[in-house]
Amino acid sequence: MSNKNNPFALPEMELVEKRLQEINSYDNPYLSEVTGYVLHQGGKRLRPLLVLLCSDIYGAALKTRVDVAVAAELIHSASLVHDDIVDNSSLRRGQLSTNKRWGNPSAVLVGDFLFARAYAILSSYPKILGIMTEAISSMCLGELRQMYCHFDPDTTPEDYIHTIVSKTASLITASCECGAIISPMPADEVRIISKFALHIGIAFQISDDISDYVLDADEAGKPQGNDIRNGIVTLPLMYLVANPGTRQRVQGLLNQKQPLEPKMLHQELEKTKAIQKSAAVACQHLDRGIELLGNFPARPSVMMLKELALQVKERCTALSQHANLAQQPCQPCQPSSPQFGPR
Repeated sequence: MSNKNNPFALPEMELVEKRLQEINSYDNPYLSEVTGYVLHQGGKRLRPLLVLLCSDIYGAALKTRVDVAVAAELIHSASLVHDDIVDNSSLRRGQLSTNKRWGNPSAVLVGDFLFARAYAILSSYPKILGIMTEAISSMCLGELRQMYCHFDPDTTPEDYIHTIVSKTASLITASCECGAIISPMPADEVRIISKFALHIGIAFQISDDISDYVLDADEAGKPQGNDIRNGIVTLPLMYLVANPGTRQRVQGLLNQKQPLEPKMLHQELEKTKAIQKSAAVACQHLDRGIELLGNFPARPSVMMLKELALQVKERCTALSQHANLAQQPCQPCQPSSPQFGPR
């Protein structure tokens, strides 16, 4: 793919990286070490990219675009630090998690500090600050909802979508919405770009949930099976519970409330094609998001948003065919009813 069509090669992203480096300049060398580790572990920088692309459809002041993009990344990074504490995760992006390397007390404070830095930037943009803080509240509620549904075989598709909209799609949606409203985008199109972001966010989280089953730690950058080990009921597992041929055993395992491993469910996953069906649901959301982009002018930033969605779709298809799950690759199946998520 040429840089012209690659959204991750957007020149303004270099300004975001430079600003993150500037922010990480403190008199306290310990703080600089830990926050620098968090901010420069890698990652896709999806949320700042969405801010930049959505604000570029109709154009906006460069400083404002970069400010909001940087704040979105700080919020996301802070949330990941706190997530790893909650999940007791030892790896993040293929490296030791912050809590594993420096301990929970330091990780909590560093996460809080990154949130504070984001708020400081957004204090100059009250409307943006309101949208972002609402997203953070939603993320917290989503994590709490998930925490209190561990090992629950009665988790419904509606529960699942509600959780991932809160914990993941909320910040992705806020990033797109904030990018849109700092530009002269018409209000009806702001609502459309927010719907696009919602579908992208849902698909992105489903993709991440699938990877928990099929990618090892080296490929995923985090421990394989971390979700299922903690009893988090995601879409692949829901397909096993919904299938009459696998329900009894899977419900029995969940009711024991003991750590599970993906390999324990290998035969059930193969029999039900739960991974392929989950990937197909993600692809449906991506297709809906791409369709919504047809409401916007045919501008480079819109084409990059489409390319971004297509990249996520390609990843979903690749995960559904992953060799760790099946001996022979297979094409994604059509999802069975009920349908998952908003239209």
